[in-house]
Amino acid sequence: MTYNPALDGLRALAVLAVLLFHCRFPPGFGGFIGVDVFFVLSGYLITSLLRAEVAATGRIDLLRFYLWRALRLCPALMLMLAAYALVAPALFPEDSMFRDVALAGLYLTDYSFAFWDWPDKLSHTWSLAVEQRYYLIWPLVVIATCRLSPHSVAWIFAALFVAASAWRICEVLAWGSWQEVYYRFDTRLSGLIMGSLVAILPWRPGPHAALVLSRFSMIVLGLAFLLLHWELLNALTWPAVLIDLAAGALVMSLVSGHQTPIGTALSARALVYLGSISYGIYLWHYPIVRAVRENTDPVSGTFVVVVLSIGAATLSYRFVEKPLLARRSRPAVQVA
Repeated sequence: MTYNPALDGLRALAVLAVLLFHCRFPPGFGGFIGVDVFFVLSGYLITSLLRAEVAATGRIDLLRFYLWRALRLCPALMLMLAAYALVAPALFPEDSMFRDVALAGLYLTDYSFAFWDWPDKLSHTWSLAVEQRYYLIWPLVVIATCRLSPHSVAWIFAALFVAASAWRICEVLAWGSWQEVYYRFDTRLSGLIMGSLVAILPWRPGPHAALVLSRFSMIVLGLAFLLLHWELLNALTWPAVLIDLAAGALVMSLVSGHQTPIGTALSARALVYLGSISYGIYLWHYPIVRAVRENTDPVSGTFVVVVLSIGAATLSYRFVEKPLLARRSRPAVQVA
């Protein structure tokens, strides 16, 4: 699979949006949509890799895939959790450190936070739990559909996207509460499926279509960032569907093979670097946010969070993630 720097640039924007949202700077903005972009990216990259393996070998080595994902994701997470366990008793004495670390380390925080508000300071790991369940299930879906034509698989994935979106909307109407719906694996599948659909689509946009898609999608995502508010229940209904579609359209334009101004901007060296360490930034930023947010003003607090998060992520990538990535035999595609 050919490396595409613009995807790393998009990943950088997504993680920075989430970081700024958690810092509440600027207040009231919808930076949480960065997680939706992450899901679409992950769905696209994982499905592309799985389909490439089927094309090359005629099969998917499930054990190898699961070990590869564990090697990519678990060591950096365990490092962050170990550091958290050392400082949490002093910084957050009101929390149950052992319970929270166990829930995060076992990838249970999507449902535990949705229903019981645990763990508070590690609540950002809910999205990692959602992705882990996707990694467990989706290879089986690819295996089940690998003998079908790309057109048939695309229709199946499109139907799954509609079903997943409809399920989330029904759950919003049934629960009447954003928290019970926002964090759960079963209600957040749509973005991952959208990315998978982009990976399987037999159609790729031409130069003009790629330009239109990139501009349209950035306008939609930009408006969502500006207008959607946290805890706005309606944000999980049709706006969430539109965000998934826009993120999918943006990824499609970036992998079309045609250069666009947005693709060029996303390929900037600084963004590509931040994208390469985005997993570490995501892991480390939220405990840092909770340690400094209540004791500083938004501007200086955000500066401290950005510096410390990038610093911790750089060390994690340099000494933990990169050496392990270099040892694996799969193509060097980074997925976070």
